[in-house]
Amino acid sequence: MKILVADDSRVSRNLLRSILEELDFEVFVAENGLEAWNTFQREDISLLISDWEMPEMDGLELCRRVRAAAPSRPGYTYIMMVTALDGLKNFITGMAAGADDFIVKPFEPEMLRCRVRVAQRVLAMQHELRALAAALPFCGTCDTIQSDAASTRRLHEFLGSRPELKQVLGTCPTCATKA
Repeated sequence: MKILVADDSRVSRNLLRSILEELDFEVFVAENGLEAWNTFQREDISLLISDWEMPEMDGLELCRRVRAAAPSRPGYTYIMMVTALDGLKNFITGMAAGADDFIVKPFEPEMLRCRVRVAQRVLAMQHELRALAAALPFCGTCDTIQSDAASTRRLHEFLGSRPELKQVLGTCPTCATKA
């Protein structure tokens, strides 16, 4: 997973990079929001960890740009705001700008590790959802599921590797009478 750290504090950047590299992530660092934005446009970033107050472009504007770019990106980007600005008002402002998580500095390294694992779970679920959408050819215009042979095969392949989904989907009335 590629992670982008945006923070104007060298100490914070190095601490975040160290923690994330210990977890075997590919880490990119930027010392301001504009540099982070340029890196984000070049790389397939899964997780953005951004400070709020930075030169060139602040973390809020960076969040907004990342969210605005979402339709043209291959996957979801989880955004974690890490800032010295605490309080409910700042939390709400950060989340409204597009952040998925909010950590107040100083923080315990283990808290960051846990929050990164949460981000991984969310991103994995997003990936599964996209895979299901690709396997299930649904027409948004007429609200029907296409049922050609290729579509049915893709859906069976998708479900075959995910037995937990078969249980969730249940059994149709025809198959229930055969059991």
